[in-house]
Amino acid sequence: MKRILPLIIIYLTIASTLSAQQIKISGKVVDKTNAQPIEYANVTLLQSDSTFVKGVNSDANGLFDIVNPTGNYLVSISYMGYETSYVPVQNPATDSNLGNITLEPSSVALNTVTVTAQSVIDKADRKLIFPSESQIKTSTNGLDLLQQLQLPRININPIDNSITTSGRGEVQLRINGALTTNEEIRAITPSDIIRIEYHDDPGARYGSASAVLDYIVRRRESGGNIHGDLMNIIGSTGFAEDNLSVKVNHRKSEFGMNAYWGYRKLEWTRTNSETFNFPDRTLHRNEIGEPTLFKYNNLNLALNYSLMEADKYFLNVTFRNSYNNSPNLYTNRNSSITTSDNSVPLSISDLSSEKTNIPSLDVYYQRNLKKDQLIIVNVVGTYINSKNNRIYEEWRDEKPITDIQSHISGDKYSLITEGIYEKKTEKGKFTTGLKHAQVFTRNEYTGNTIAEVAMNLAETYVYAEYQFQKGKFNYVASLGGIRSYYSQGEDVEERYSFRPSARVTYNISDKTFVRYKVNIWGNTPSLGDLNAVEQIIDSLQIRRGNPNLRMSQGYSNNITAGYDKGMFGVDLFLQYNYQRNPVAETILFEEGKFIRTYENQKAHHQLGGELTLRFRPIKDRLTIAFTPGINRYISEGSNYTHTYTNKYMRLSIDGNYKNWVANFMIYTPWDYFYGETLESGERIHSISFGYNKPNYSIILGSFNPFGGTYKRNDQNWSAMIPTQSKVYTENLTQLIYIKASFNVNFGRQFKGGDKRLNNSDNDSGIMSSSK
Repeated sequence: MKRILPLIIIYLTIASTLSAQQIKISGKVVDKTNAQPIEYANVTLLQSDSTFVKGVNSDANGLFDIVNPTGNYLVSISYMGYETSYVPVQNPATDSNLGNITLEPSSVALNTVTVTAQSVIDKADRKLIFPSESQIKTSTNGLDLLQQLQLPRININPIDNSITTSGRGEVQLRINGALTTNEEIRAITPSDIIRIEYHDDPGARYGSASAVLDYIVRRRESGGNIHGDLMNIIGSTGFAEDNLSVKVNHRKSEFGMNAYWGYRKLEWTRTNSETFNFPDRTLHRNEIGEPTLFKYNNLNLALNYSLMEADKYFLNVTFRNSYNNSPNLYTNRNSSITTSDNSVPLSISDLSSEKTNIPSLDVYYQRNLKKDQLIIVNVVGTYINSKNNRIYEEWRDEKPITDIQSHISGDKYSLITEGIYEKKTEKGKFTTGLKHAQVFTRNEYTGNTIAEVAMNLAETYVYAEYQFQKGKFNYVASLGGIRSYYSQGEDVEERYSFRPSARVTYNISDKTFVRYKVNIWGNTPSLGDLNAVEQIIDSLQIRRGNPNLRMSQGYSNNITAGYDKGMFGVDLFLQYNYQRNPVAETILFEEGKFIRTYENQKAHHQLGGELTLRFRPIKDRLTIAFTPGINRYISEGSNYTHTYTNKYMRLSIDGNYKNWVANFMIYTPWDYFYGETLESGERIHSISFGYNKPNYSIILGSFNPFGGTYKRNDQNWSAMIPTQSKVYTENLTQLIYIKASFNVNFGRQFKGGDKRLNNSDNDSGIMSSSK
């Protein structure tokens, strides 16, 4: 007993000493852009030689603590999609609280991270979407992966691969921040995609875009990649969507080439019912069309060089050339028309062709400065050469009645420059920018109409935006203004438009949010509408431009709410858009002819809402998305008021197992009513099944496999020329296609590039003479 007591005393003394030397290191992990806590961040305690000591995860409030003996340590904090942060701890004598440790979203590749389930991080201005391992594994390209993610309000047309928001809104596509093309998205290898940043409510920097999809992809340090993606029809219908891309890397440099070929050859049939209300009589015309050829070839080429030093600068130079040859346009028709004023049918032939060639050079430079500052400069020069030919003929009893020929040769030169400054603070972000476009267009009209039109357009956009966080609320306010200068001969116009906007987001939890946005915007009339030219449409109608059109002003309000957790997700979108003095078609009667021109009308209202329900019963193996929606249009013209209601729905089912993939989708038409014109949407259903491996894939699919006619029904509600038009084809029904891809990689070291913007110009400025 006498020996045991001293041993107990010695043991307690040592234990007490060791306990006294234990300290607690604590802190809070937060997102740098919005100060929101980051749950489940990896907090690792390292010795000074980087030897692992122990690790913990932050809790739901971003808090953590680690208990360990005193000494010199390095605390490493990391989380998927963020830059890793390191905080040194120098032999503290007492417990050490590191305070808020901020993490910033990263564009560096997640080489060692495997995402087992699709992950979404809600930011104040965007969603960070991390595809799962199975989604990457079973996708063939960047567009295919986007389909599997089933993002709310994003629609992908399976026939032409176009990407739009609900209501045909513009979607800006970007790669590492750079505005890019649909073809270049389809050239991305899925395994190179780190994440997709979805701006479902873009800020002032993105102009009039309804949504922005920014693919953050890996940048290689050595080796290269060859990727091909081919989709072709089995059968006689001409249909192809083929991509080939090559990238080669050497240290800080990257050389790239992307080529795209799109081909269509099929037949459309048109039927029209028209009524011409003359001052003294009424003429009815019923048109029965014959199958008429529609054909085009598109070839796009992009050559790219970039030079980057991580976290310092990024230089990117891209030469693009877009060539389109359409010997048979979609508007072509061969028809027989019965008229109420003659028992002998009228035969017509309306055939048009078009060629465009658009080379452009894009130079981009980004410089990262100290104290979280960023400067971006982008200069894009574009030349558009276009040729359009139309021959319209009418005859009765084999006797010619009308012969109209129109030949248009156009040249357009544009220079678009943009500069952006960005400064991040602990609680917010300030962004300001200036964008200027200088455009010169010269169009020569020959045939029945002879004219030469030269137009100059200068447009300057200046904006400033500030975003900050306070509690669970995030606020964004922006001010912007546009100056437009336009001249055509002696006609000179100068217009100004004010573009303020405000947005507030309430994050109820990390899985639920509600957002409200209001903004004012302006629309400049297109160069084609501003042309002071008349073109003959047919024996009864003339198309006329209007140089006196004014800029229209728009006001929009929308509410967005979302919830996403586990296997269930729901998104609600409500909007009300009001446009004052919108530019829309007006029909006049002058000297025995109906004149189709453009005027500023009174107002246009659009009220709409849609609900997206997502269900993932087997994680990312099976995803079902269902979206019902409704739109209400009110169009007020100078002498009319029209209302129209459209109900629609979308259903998409994506499944995958190991290397097998399957997809089914169905869309009912989204109709758009503007002015006095109702443009019908498309009714589409498709199904596909295939096998996908990292280096190759093959998929078999069908467009409209269950029958039915692929058609469009359009109407004009004008009191002078009410029209109902139907366009349909049998070539896109029960159409079987095969899609194959291949991917060859060498050199697997990656580093993220970070280009933030780009500009392009594809509007030729030609006024069409067709209806």
